[in-house]
Amino acid sequence: MLKYSTYNSIYNEDVKVSTPGNPTAHIQVTKLKDQILGRLTKFASLSRQVSIIKLALVLLLVISGFTVVGNVFAGSVSLMKQDKRIVVERGDTLWSIALSHKPEDMKTAVYIEGIMKTNHLENSAIKAGDILIIPVY
Repeated sequence: MLKYSTYNSIYNEDVKVSTPGNPTAHIQVTKLKDQILGRLTKFASLSRQVSIIKLALVLLLVISGFTVVGNVFAGSVSLMKQDKRIVVERGDTLWSIALSHKPEDMKTAVYIEGIMKTNHLENSAIKAGDILIIPVY
């Protein structure tokens, strides 16, 4: 056995070895076990909360992804399918051109706006010989 040692205990209390008549060590072990179980329970509940937050974020990302994809494909249905070019004749106005080429269920003013946007017109002034792109919906 060593006569001198540099060992220092990390415990403040002296741990007594339990003897059949001395249950002190058993009580200390039980207290330590209860403390560890309490801390593990707190950690488990905290990890469940973190897992729920992560799950909520993943679901939010998935839902927003489907929303974006749905809007992209839904928006392409209402876009123009093709266009048609016409030459403006003498006496033509945007209103008369719109009346002859617009779909039946579309308002004339809305169709005129479509013609102006397609042709990058700032106002409704057109002249004979101009070539207009007429949107087809």
